[in-house]
Amino acid sequence: MRQFDVYESPTEASRRIAPFLVVLQSHFLEGLPTVIVAPLLRRAERPRYLAVGLDVEFADEELVLSVAEMLAVDRGVLRRRRGDLRMREDEIRRALDRVFTGF
Repeated sequence: MRQFDVYESPTEASRRIAPFLVVLQSHFLEGLPTVIVAPLLRRAERPRYLAVGLDVEFADEELVLSVAEMLAVDRGVLRRRRGDLRMREDEIRRALDRVFTGF
């Protein structure tokens, strides 16, 4: 499990709103039982606070990475890796900066 890997959301109910979760936590913390992720939301669920999110095309779907809604989940629930967003690293880091510093 590496930073910016994309996993299928663990439950069918959550997949309706947020089909995927993106790993934000560094892989250097792999010994922890949890991992910090952010949801990839369907456009209909698009948050109003877009300064801390970004539009992403993934799995042939237009989604929004909602960094402001990051959460820690048990590593065991992330089973199906579907790809990664490493090519969007700079944008994701800027969104994280806005969450924690306001800039």
